Order: sequence, then C-alpha cells, then structure tokens
Amino acid sequence: MKRPWHVWLAFGLCLAVVVSAMAWLTLKTLELDRAESVARQQVELENDISRALWRMDAKLTPILAQEAARPEMFYDSFLPTPPKGKNDRPAEPTPSPLLVQPSDFVLVNFQLGRANQLSSPQCPSDGDVQLAISCGVVPDRLHASAERLAKLAPALRYDDLLHRLPQQTLSATAGTSAWLAANSRRGAPPESPVVNSFVESAQLQQEVRGGPSATPQTAAENNAVAIAPENGNFNGQGGRGQSRGGNDIQNRQSAFQAYAQQSLVAQNTSHPAPPRITVREGVSQPLWVDSYLLLARRVTIGDVTTIQGCWLDWPQLRQMLIEEVADLLPDVTLDPVTDTNQVRLSRLLATLPVQLSVPAPVATPGLVSPLRISLIVAWLCLLLTAVAVAGLLWGVVRLSERRAAFVSAVTHELRTPLTTFRMYSEMLAAGMVPDEQQRQSYLNTLRTEADRLAHLVENVLQYARLERGGGPGRGRELLTIGSVLDRTAARLRDRASAASMQFDILADDAARQVTFRSDATAIEQILFNLVDNACKYAARAADRRIELCVTTQRGSVRFSVKDQGPGISEKAARRLFRPFSKSVEQAANSAPGVGLGLALCRRLATDLGGRLELEPANGDGASFVLTLPVAQPA
Repeated sequence: MKRPWHVWLAFGLCLAVVVSAMAWLTLKTLELDRAESVARQQVELENDISRALWRMDAKLTPILAQEAARPEMFYDSFLPTPPKGKNDRPAEPTPSPLLVQPSDFVLVNFQLGRANQLSSPQCPSDGDVQLAISCGVVPDRLHASAERLAKLAPALRYDDLLHRLPQQTLSATAGTSAWLAANSRRGAPPESPVVNSFVESAQLQQEVRGGPSATPQTAAENNAVAIAPENGNFNGQGGRGQSRGGNDIQNRQSAFQAYAQQSLVAQNTSHPAPPRITVREGVSQPLWVDSYLLLARRVTIGDVTTIQGCWLDWPQLRQMLIEEVADLLPDVTLDPVTDTNQVRLSRLLATLPVQLSVPAPVATPGLVSPLRISLIVAWLCLLLTAVAVAGLLWGVVRLSERRAAFVSAVTHELRTPLTTFRMYSEMLAAGMVPDEQQRQSYLNTLRTEADRLAHLVENVLQYARLERGGGPGRGRELLTIGSVLDRTAARLRDRASAASMQFDILADDAARQVTFRSDATAIEQILFNLVDNACKYAARAADRRIELCVTTQRGSVRFSVKDQGPGISEKAARRLFRPFSKSVEQAANSAPGVGLGLALCRRLATDLGGRLELEPANGDGASFVLTLPVAQPA
C-alpha cells in the first residue's frame, strides 16, 4: 500500500463525524436530563409549598380568627354594665379582654371614628388608668400601647380605610349575640363569613386579565377540613380531589372561615351584648397600610359607623411562620402583597395578604441517572468500536505493506536465479562452453540455483498451508534424536559445504537414545532453515563453524544452531520472527531471502508443541534454540 495515510485520513474524518454527532446527542440528552430534573424538582417544590401554606394558615388561624371575632364592645377599655334595678348594688366595671389579655401577636387594638379620632382598649382614659392598674394591667404595657397607637395614628385615615373595608356584615338583625346564639342552638354554623380574604379580589383581578397566574400544581393537603373547636386547631386532610392552586387556597380559606365562625360564636356567647343595642359588625379584612399589617372591619352602632381593628406584629408573625416551615422550605421569604396584579394564587396565604417567595429550582441531576448511564455505555461502545476499527485498519495496512514488501523481495529473489538459468542454459544450448570442466561448473551452478529456488517456494507453500490451518502435525511418529540427526545430517552438511563452512553435530550417546513423538520432516525443515540462515549471514566470519548442539533436560529436547557471524542487533531481533518483514531494499543489500524462513520455523515449532527462540549471545554470532517436548513410547 503506497499511501496508507489515505486510509487513516478517511478513518479520522469518519470518526470525527461520528464523535461530533455523538457529542451533539450527548449535549441534548444532558439538557433533557437537566430539564427533567428541574421539572421533577419543581413538582416537589410545589408540593412542599402547598404543605407549607397549610401549615402557615393553620398556625395563623387561631390568632386571626380570635381577633376577627372580637365583639365590638371589647374595643372599650371596660365592658358596658347591665342596667341596675332599684335594689341592686352598683356593678363592678369589667375590663375588656383586650386590655388585660391582649394577643401576643397584636401590637395594639384600635377604634377609628369618622373625625379620625383614634382610641384603643389598651389605652384607657386618664380617669380609668388607675382602675386598669388595679385590674392587673402593668403600667409599662399601658405606656407601650400608647406609644404604638401614636406611631400608628399618622397612617390611619378614616375615609381611606373605610373605602378599603368590605361592606358585608355578619348579621342584618338586631342583636348579634342573640343571632349567633340562635344559629348555634340550631346546630348549624353560621354561613356568614367573618373575614373577607384578600384572595377574592386577587382571583377577580386575574379572571379579568384572562386567567390565573398560578401554575397547576399537585396540592398535598387540599380536600376535606376537619374542625376541632375544643383545642382551637384545624388540620388539612390531603386527598386526590383538587389539584390547582386556586382550589387549594379556597379550601384553606374555607377552613379559616369555619374556625373563625366558631370563635365568633364562642366569644359573643360568653360576653352577650345588651339587648337594647343594635350593632352591625362587618366582615374583617386583613390589609397593608403603608408598612403596617392591619386587621380591620366596619362596625355600625345605630347610625354611627366606626372602624375597629388591630395592628398585627408582622415581624414576629413572619419569624414564627418561617420557623414553622423551615424543614420544608429553608430558603423561604414572605413578601407583603399590596398589588393584585403581582399575586400568584399558588403562593398566597389564605389568611393574610402575604405570598411565599422561594428560589427557583436549580438543575442538579444525580451523578447516576438512566440517561447518564446510557450515555456512558454509548461512549464506551463508541470508544471500543473506534479502537477495534483502528486496530483492524492498522493490521490491514501492516499486512498490506508486508505483502507488498514480500512481493518485491520475492521478485528480487527470483530475478537472480532466473537470470542465471536463462544465461547459462542459452550458453550450454548454443555450445558456447566447449570445456567439459567449465560446463560441469555451469551445471552445478544451475543445480544450486534450482535448490535455492525450490527452498524458497517450499517455504512459501509451507507457510500458506499453516495459515490455512494445515500443517505437519498430521505426520507425527515416534522418533529418536539419533534417527532425526542421521536423517538431516547429510543435507545440512551439503548446505554448509556449498557455503564453504564447517558443520558439526554435538550430541552424546545418551541424548541420541531419547525417544519423542514428532514430525521428522518439519524438524528437518526447521533445522535446514536455521543452518541456511547461518550460511548466509555468517559467510564472512573469520570462524566459519556452524554447530548443532543437542541436549535433553526436564522432559524436553533442545536443538541449538549457533554460528560465529556478526550476530543480530536488538532492533532487528524485535521483528526477526515477523513474516514478510524484509523489504526489497533489505533483500538487495543483505543476504538472499524474503524474510519468511524464521517466521515459518516458529510456526512449525509451535505446531509441534515446542518453541523457537533467539538465545542471548555470549559473544559473536547468533544462536537459535528449538525446544520440543519428549513423549515416552506407549
């Protein structure tokens, strides 16, 4: 093959195309794996958010429901006393529960009149301060409540706040307490809402815009709601019913309303209003006024409408809620919602105008995933295929090069004897050699060239038979070392004599009597090739001896052929037994031959169950050792 780089260039281009396509597929597969990972993490995040919202609303419900269900008379520092009879003693004033037991999450309760007059049950009038202290109220708490009310006052405007509160009332009948008690006795909870959630206006705004902004999600706890009024808690029972954020928040809102209504019944029943007072208590509304989180409502007493509410301690509530869901959402933040256009229902609390904010999931696919394992297997298969094809091409190219070198060497080897044959035969046929002695010399030369040509052809044919799977093993017989030496000695001496060299056989009588089973023809061919090589390469040596030394040891027989020539270099020894290893240049500048003899000898030795090796030389010359196993006769 004159241009093997063409083959490697084509292989490289094909490999580059395949690797590029594989790399593109790998990138797309990894992108798909990341997308699936993000989608999977998004689903898990939505489930965690849904559970977190249930937890937060469940935590806020007792706090907000209690404040939303406060009777209007609680917003006075002291509750109104019932009318006295003629013989009754004056009743002791009863402090408002908001004065003596305010909620831990309420900074101050307030009542706002039409003229922006602001009061608080925690800030009694100057004449009632000592009375409040006598009821167990700490003066420092009175002072702190006064400061908070003064801080809140600039942010409250009656008209603005009244406009933002719902007009829906808890009852249209006179006497709220009587109405609630009547509904309670009938065994049916009142259906009037206690708190108007921010959710309704947000849903309305999103319907106007064309649909909810919340993405569909799987709600973990979104079906039935169990009410437990005796301990003041409710639990969301997860189910398979609803699966969208709007339905989930409606379930949480319904649970909150149910608890608030029961709290309303309990508080009004324990503190009934005087029957002569006509009170219409409005539905409470959580809202943001500047940076203050309020829970406020309309209250109409007769024809006078006031605003009652409380300032919620948002920092404390926020900290409590974050701690409540820290195991589900460690990085959650709670953001106030003042604009319905920015609401995501799937993130919105049902109890407060607050929504959750969590970091978007980051694609973190596992190191081991089905797609990644498939990619690794595909790349390994591609690598193995590329290595296998490269090895096959390398072998084909090397074989092609060796065969081309063999053809060139054979051509060179055949040219010399054929030229000699033609020239000498023409001279003899034309009678141009009258001298008998010279004629005999020409005939001897022709015979030598014929033997050399026959030896070359025999080696090639024998190697071809071995390559096809045939060999000399079919003719094995029981032999003695002596019979093998006697059979080959004459031919080996003739070859050495033709090269003007001395051939000696070194074998004692004990070694000659050793019996083994082998093929005498194959052994003869191996020994003849070794002696022939010695005659070629050691022809210019000062010591022209060739020694065949035969020894036996440990169940084997060793035939060692040693010459006194220049020896073999390490570089040449590495390719010594390769077939077709001699190029035409080497054939022209070295001893005759095509570089097939030693490869054939090793193959024959292996076929006989032995081995042929180049023995390290202890001086000049080369020594080849043929080792064959010894088989005892049956």
